[in-house]
Amino acid sequence: MNDEKLNIDDLDLFDGQEEVYELITVIDDDGRETDYYVMDGIDVDSTRYLLLVKAEDFEKDEPDAFLFKEEDVQGDECIYVPVEDDEEYSKIILLLQDEESDYEMKF
Repeated sequence: MNDEKLNIDDLDLFDGQEEVYELITVIDDDGRETDYYVMDGIDVDSTRYLLLVKAEDFEKDEPDAFLFKEEDVQGDECIYVPVEDDEEYSKIILLLQDEESDYEMKF
């Protein structure tokens, strides 16, 4: 038996297909709906963070990304708010950069 460990990242599980991103709708305080693609997510200190790109900007060469954090979960719905604290934002972005990802971030 071969003792080599299988690296799942080396497998082409999607047979050459592009990665699929989840589409979510965010409703702001004024009731306006905006669709976002979830580019990445991370759980830090029992808080979930999502890196989102507006669906309308997804095909741009360098779309703006937004960092949201989970505030509350009510059944099937979650309440996410933008990360506005500079220290928290920097911490989460650095953690996201440390992960292997299919995207590149510029600041």
